[in-house]
Amino acid sequence: MLLTLHDLTIQLASDTAVIHQQWRQLFGGWPLADSTASAPDMVLQLELVDKLPPLPHSPPYFEDDLGILAVYRGAEDIARLHYLDGALVDVPLHTKTTTIPTASGFLTQQTLDDGRFEDITFTSLAPLLRRRGYFLVHAFAAVKDGRALLIVGPSGSGKTTTGLSLLLAGWKLLANDVLLLKEEPDGIYALATPGAIGIRPQTLALLPQLRQLTKDLAIHGQTDVTQALSAVVKWGEAGRVTAVAFPQIEQRQSSALSPQNRAICLARLMSQSVDQWDAAMLPAHMTILQKLSQQAAAHILHLGRDVERLPALLETQC
Repeated sequence: MLLTLHDLTIQLASDTAVIHQQWRQLFGGWPLADSTASAPDMVLQLELVDKLPPLPHSPPYFEDDLGILAVYRGAEDIARLHYLDGALVDVPLHTKTTTIPTASGFLTQQTLDDGRFEDITFTSLAPLLRRRGYFLVHAFAAVKDGRALLIVGPSGSGKTTTGLSLLLAGWKLLANDVLLLKEEPDGIYALATPGAIGIRPQTLALLPQLRQLTKDLAIHGQTDVTQALSAVVKWGEAGRVTAVAFPQIEQRQSSALSPQNRAICLARLMSQSVDQWDAAMLPAHMTILQKLSQQAAAHILHLGRDVERLPALLETQC
């Protein structure tokens, strides 16, 4: 499977049918590259196994705070990413031009059951993308008239609900959860990035327009509604980032914006994007986030129950 991602060609390789099915779902509707084209820019190869290979004897040099990922040092600038619920992927951290950079590894059925597949795909590709000038940040992003708005926050902060309110008001989608950033001569741009849209039952209560669109789905937990929303969710062209909003749910009737300090904006962007285990790319990643923080207006979005007013409120700052 060859995927076209802006000016890159990514080969997604596997001998396992269920992994191809997961990729087709994740990248559904995304352009595929001509199989007769030149060699890909990077490769991600994954296989489904009953049991992972043994871990290195030395301890990991990085462990995240959530107990999800541990990273070990491999030979010749290889990072071995161990997802603790059942995946192990070797990712090259070098910039050699003589070989096609290839991330390869194994995952178990548990990772699919836990809904970890999208995270594994993008986390494994992220170091390869950074070395080509593309940087990932966790954000919902929408674009209107060439101006991109990033909505940044942890799960449960109202990020997706806020973003969907924009799409229902005619904005176009750039990303639901994982967003590509790229520096151009006139600033930092947000690029359309594949990914599924998931909602929880409380989102339907706040956005009644979604009820008709999702009437054939049983919404419980976090449910993928990407296909159900295809009639109203349209992909947008890359947009120069003009605003960043950090939502927080509050017990209030009316939503409001308050300015966010640029230094705090930078710190929060870093916490949602920087892979500390990829030390060689930390300076470049921090630089692009610093430029973004200087370029875009940053606000705290105090979320009330008037979700239908959010597009008008946010458009005043974007």
